[in-house]
Amino acid sequence: MSFATLTAAFRNRNYAIYISGNWLSLIGFWMQQIAVDWLTWDYTHSEFWVGAVGFAEVVPLVVVGPLFGVWADRFDRRKLAMWIQSLMLIQAVLLFSLLELGWVNIGVLFVMTAIEGSLQAAFQPVRLALIPNLVAKEDLVAASAFTSVTFNVARFLGPAIAGVVIVWSSPAWAILVNGISYLFIVIAWYFIDIPPHDHARRPSAGLVRGLIDGFRYVAHEKALALLFGLLMLLALFARPVTYMLAAFVGAIFHKGPETLALFTSAVGAGAVVAGFQLSLLGRTAGLVRFILWNSWLSLLSLFGFVIVTNEWLASALMFGFGYSVTACAATGQTLVQNSIDDAMRGRVLSLWVAATRGPPALGLLVLGSLGSRYGLEWPFIGSGLLCLAGLVWLARGKQTMQRFFERDD
Repeated sequence: MSFATLTAAFRNRNYAIYISGNWLSLIGFWMQQIAVDWLTWDYTHSEFWVGAVGFAEVVPLVVVGPLFGVWADRFDRRKLAMWIQSLMLIQAVLLFSLLELGWVNIGVLFVMTAIEGSLQAAFQPVRLALIPNLVAKEDLVAASAFTSVTFNVARFLGPAIAGVVIVWSSPAWAILVNGISYLFIVIAWYFIDIPPHDHARRPSAGLVRGLIDGFRYVAHEKALALLFGLLMLLALFARPVTYMLAAFVGAIFHKGPETLALFTSAVGAGAVVAGFQLSLLGRTAGLVRFILWNSWLSLLSLFGFVIVTNEWLASALMFGFGYSVTACAATGQTLVQNSIDDAMRGRVLSLWVAATRGPPALGLLVLGSLGSRYGLEWPFIGSGLLCLAGLVWLARGKQTMQRFFERDD
């Protein structure tokens, strides 16, 4: 391991400009997440509504994401990213304005969250498909990992800043900061120059055929299907806890937005450590085993968080959860990026986003409903046990994944 490996991606001008603008917008994104989560709990004091608003945030990843995955393989990815992030800016400023005018209730918040979630779902496959166009192939592992680092540094800083803003001002101003932060990445895109031959290819097949080709590409390769399945299990049964933190803070710990910011920042801090560790590796050897070990650690952290009542111990467990879940997700994304055809990249990565970030939508609806009726502890313990059973079954494909993903080392 060396810091030269970590910083290798910055030899690429386009990537350096992208990261410089994007990390500020990511801080704003996480500030808005905290503000919306707290507004939901403050308006309703309902575990169901916390789950429902979380559902509105992530379900578009399943519905919208794959469509934009096809378009990311057909059109100029840079221009798509620029337009989508401009719309994100408008959404944040509009939500701030509605809050300041006093025109927001839980229904309006749900709709505005669904709009924001749809824009995020559209952007994710475009963003992921763009990374290989911004760096040389030998720097792809470092770039993929460091992109995860910046996302999770923002996941640490954003909630901490949002907690201060909400306590001293209001959630609306945290959302306005998000809107302003998008200006930096929108401007940055104007300075990023991707040569014409690096732009996405434009296949003649229709949209539906493009989606089917993406599914077939993943299903045909057993190792890809196994990795998709493993990360989907974690997303469905474990990740929902991070979307339900506002409910845990209010119903279990009986605290306010500062504790929500503490828990969310702890998740982000753990994720930062995982991202830096992966960036320093700069290779794929041993990463399948790394994913499997961290999948077990994520479940142990989940079980611990659900049963403790001390907020500092809970924060430590959220640190462990953030580390292990991010280690799995970032490592898996790196392996997928490093092993697929560029002509299929947008479609495969849109399915990756749908598989790894979309399933919490279903989990949130079920766990939110069960939490309202039975409390939060037992539904999450049950989901963790289901996840454990599935991981044991999928781990039998360890050698198949190693042969496919680690073959170049």
